[in-house]
Amino acid sequence: MKKLSRAALAAILIASTSSVAIVAPAYAKKKEEAKPGGLQLSKEAREFAIKIDEAGKAREATTDKAQGDAAYVAALAANLPGLEGVAKTDDEKYIAQAYRFQYEAMKLGAGGNEATLAGPLDALLANPKTPADSIGRYAFMRGNIAYNAKQYPVALSNYTRAKTAGYNANDISLLIAKAKILGGDPAGGVADIEAAVAADKAAGKPVSEDLYTYAITALQKTGDNAATQRWTRNWLHAYGTPKNWRTAIYVFGFQGAGAKRIDKKQRVDLFRLMRATNGLAGQEDYLEYAELTFSIGLGSETISVIDEGKKNQKIPATSTSATGYRADAVKQIANEGSLASQETKAKAAPNGKLAADTGDFCLGQGNNAKAIEMYRLALTKGGVDADEVNTHLGIALAGTGDKAGAKEAFALVKTAPRSEIATLWTTWIDAPTGAAPAA
Repeated sequence: MKKLSRAALAAILIASTSSVAIVAPAYAKKKEEAKPGGLQLSKEAREFAIKIDEAGKAREATTDKAQGDAAYVAALAANLPGLEGVAKTDDEKYIAQAYRFQYEAMKLGAGGNEATLAGPLDALLANPKTPADSIGRYAFMRGNIAYNAKQYPVALSNYTRAKTAGYNANDISLLIAKAKILGGDPAGGVADIEAAVAADKAAGKPVSEDLYTYAITALQKTGDNAATQRWTRNWLHAYGTPKNWRTAIYVFGFQGAGAKRIDKKQRVDLFRLMRATNGLAGQEDYLEYAELTFSIGLGSETISVIDEGKKNQKIPATSTSATGYRADAVKQIANEGSLASQETKAKAAPNGKLAADTGDFCLGQGNNAKAIEMYRLALTKGGVDADEVNTHLGIALAGTGDKAGAKEAFALVKTAPRSEIATLWTTWIDAPTGAAPAA
């Protein structure tokens, strides 16, 4: 039997290849599969079919595979048109269709156009005489051809038929989900992926990371932020590497539509989370973080970030940008006055704005206890952005290890995108590998 290697399907955030065996059974095998009903052929059809069958037997018997294949293809080329010409009944058409499929597959080789197999497969799938135990395999192959041609409705129809026929190999459930998503039904596709995840968990199997990332990629295109965040949470809880955390945070607030709706202060809070999850990747991350904190008046945090980057050897000691930011931050802090003087002014102020600013100053220093005190004072006095202050209160509480308190503060953040930032922080707090933020 002939196997045809072909490129398989490409994944979300991920690309891969595999080989799919395309098998066309010989005539004798087809007669055996068709029992007990049997195939009834006319004398004319039988004459052509027997010649092909004899060539097939000779092919199997020879030790020279190349010569055997060539002789068999020649026999198909010589007799198949005649067989197709006299085939009248479903039995005769089935034999002709099976041989046609085999002939086209053998001609195709490893580098041909698999679309030439679509017609023979469609004919076999439409023929009531095609053995039931072959339908799943044929429908799967037809689905692959359609998928690769971006004919997603056709792919979905055939994948679904394959699964209904009992075909469960080659991640058929995931292929159905992908065909739905790419065919314009992301909700249906993601629901299928969710079912696959649940089934793997119930069976005690590890859930492939690809399932999470493919679903997230699909949902990001729908604008369903709640569903995207739920899948992101599940992904990060299962695969919470620093790289994945950085990816999740970056996609959320640093590119595309997310970048346009996130302001400087909100981006700093995302950098803080990236720092807490060890996701700051290199000099560019550290310097952008430092520049942002300085631009919103948080010189103490600018210094902390630059010093950490140099200690971790992410920022070269010779970096003039880092040296300049740090020097400017030192001047900024000197102009702000001591913490004691800021605290006194905050307590005497008619509203909570100075208290919130003082809390930010302390948070940047890693003085979480004092930051918590100032944020709570700011909320009591009022006149502040409660969502912003509660976000920072949650970060400070997380920094002390008070996860329950941090989650309570984050839960009070109601308006997007801050509420979504708070959800990301809560995801980290709840993650199995969560730890206190870096000071």
